[in-house]
Amino acid sequence: MRTRLLQSAAAAVALVIITAGTAFALSQTNGSGRSHEGASVGFNAKANLKGNFTYTSHDGTGFQVKCRDGYTRYQRQQPTTQGALRTHVTATCTDKQRKTIYMEVYFVDRGEPGVRDVERIFFTYDPVFALDANGDPEVYQTACNTGANAPCNDRGIIQAGNVQIH
Repeated sequence: MRTRLLQSAAAAVALVIITAGTAFALSQTNGSGRSHEGASVGFNAKANLKGNFTYTSHDGTGFQVKCRDGYTRYQRQQPTTQGALRTHVTATCTDKQRKTIYMEVYFVDRGEPGVRDVERIFFTYDPVFALDANGDPEVYQTACNTGANAPCNDRGIIQAGNVQIH
């Protein structure tokens, strides 16, 4: 009986250690580069909802989004079937005119050197979609960095950059 109790206690301690390690895993996503549509992107998103995100288009519109500790969600997702790490974040941000804009980003880290990492970025001004920018039907009408401001999307492999999920 005592042996079983000790085995159970040891198993419980091991489970706590494993769970604690998992809880701290994937607690930050950061990187920079050019988005699929050619905008400059720099970001640092943390599980504690701290961090920054900057998106600057180069299409002549001056479209720029900045998030300073405005994250509203940081979610670890199941790895892809190939084992790539994934996270999902949402944030309340401001554009260049200081107007509130909502952002949702899915990140995929396919390892180093980052030549196949993916960002799916969605922007909307509609507060109805504050936590689900890609749910705004207008988002899919326009690609960002193509001469139009939000709502828009910029989805694909990051160019000349890297996504790192820690």
